[in-house]
Amino acid sequence: MSHRPSPIQTILGRLESALAALPAGGLANRLVSITLATPELHLHRLPPLNGNWFYWGEPSRQRYLLGIGEARRLTASGEQRLRRLSAQFEQQRAAWHHLDPDESGFRATAFTGFAFDPDDPMRQNWSGLPNAAIFFPELLLHQTPDRCALTFSFSHGSRRCDRQRTRLRSRHLLQELTDALLRDPQPHPGRNRLSRTGTMPSDDEWKLQVSEATQQIRQGGLDKVVPFRRISVRAEHPLDPSRLMASLDDLYPSSRLFSIRLDGSTFAAATPERLISRKHRLISCDAIGGTIRRAQERGEDRQLGWQLLNDRKSRHEHALVVQCILASLKAHCADLSAPPRPTLKRLRKLQHLWTGIHGELCGDATLLRIADDLHPTAAVSGFPSANAGRWLSDHQNAARGWYTGAAGWLDHQGDGELAVLLRCALLNGERAELFAGAGVTSESCPIAEFQETELKFGTMLEALEHA
Repeated sequence: MSHRPSPIQTILGRLESALAALPAGGLANRLVSITLATPELHLHRLPPLNGNWFYWGEPSRQRYLLGIGEARRLTASGEQRLRRLSAQFEQQRAAWHHLDPDESGFRATAFTGFAFDPDDPMRQNWSGLPNAAIFFPELLLHQTPDRCALTFSFSHGSRRCDRQRTRLRSRHLLQELTDALLRDPQPHPGRNRLSRTGTMPSDDEWKLQVSEATQQIRQGGLDKVVPFRRISVRAEHPLDPSRLMASLDDLYPSSRLFSIRLDGSTFAAATPERLISRKHRLISCDAIGGTIRRAQERGEDRQLGWQLLNDRKSRHEHALVVQCILASLKAHCADLSAPPRPTLKRLRKLQHLWTGIHGELCGDATLLRIADDLHPTAAVSGFPSANAGRWLSDHQNAARGWYTGAAGWLDHQGDGELAVLLRCALLNGERAELFAGAGVTSESCPIAEFQETELKFGTMLEALEHA
């Protein structure tokens, strides 16, 4: 009686054939990636995993990336960190050997992320995450609506023991992934009740900061600044990243989901804002600024949207974001375009003013090199950028870890996408830290800006109750 090989055996057999076809010389110590079509595996949400992992999801497009382990890591911090990180990546990319024997069409891909402040030392709860880095996963699962593939990445060695080590490590990672994907889900423990355990700064201190910022803006030299709040919560049960991302997938399908577990630190975000994407020579950015709540009743919800579209303070705040992005892209792009009026970007509980900005790359600047000029935008820092940065530093608002930094993916052809890290949480067992900010202008009301941050906290608080 014949036995059909398991999915793991089938994939490993094809990987073995691809490894055997690699040249014995010429690739020593180079990063090698092998992509295999895997219709027998499907990723819909983040599965429960051990060790280090990286996750990117676009639920509305049914596109997901899941990386396990690290084949290589590039890091940078301090002044011009993204330019230096870009130079490292380009050097790595030039030597990156990618094989796609099944002609799956998927590209070898790395994950990237960076903190808001180039000089943030990433201490305390952020200590497991670097200031800025690119991560090349050892095993990457690509999922689109109609296709799925695995990419194995490793440093190629010419010795037989090196190849044997690659085979054993690939088998281990594949077994871990398939076990996680095929494992029956654990019974949901029910609502994970949360209690707030801390706020920094205090509510009154933050409102005073907003009042002082408004006065300084009215005096000139500063048009907008974006202070932030941090709250700490404790749950009844340990917070499960896989359940959290599944909840965000259901609640916020139009957002970009990002999560990373690295050296014990777990960070998750469901952000509505794309910092920048590159597809061939087309560059796209989101300008978001101006926020109001949603309403369950359709007529009231439309009225709130109309109110936001015609609110002078929100329109001014949004215009500064658009102006900042266009100025940053001007040196890199031709045919820049942005509609004269924003539209509404509606989420589950919030709606924002949104403008899509597009341009065609006219030079050879990389995604990270352009991001270095773009970040931080007026949406997360303020305007003018230098003056806003000094205000944030003077008011202890700059050390934010990865909150309002950016994260995403880069492929071996130079394309990729970065999302601004908003609506995010840093997880640690039963505890989590959440972050939210608000754009302060000359017409800001401290109470209204406080209420806006509470609305933004609601995104992750609701999801955490299901984690």
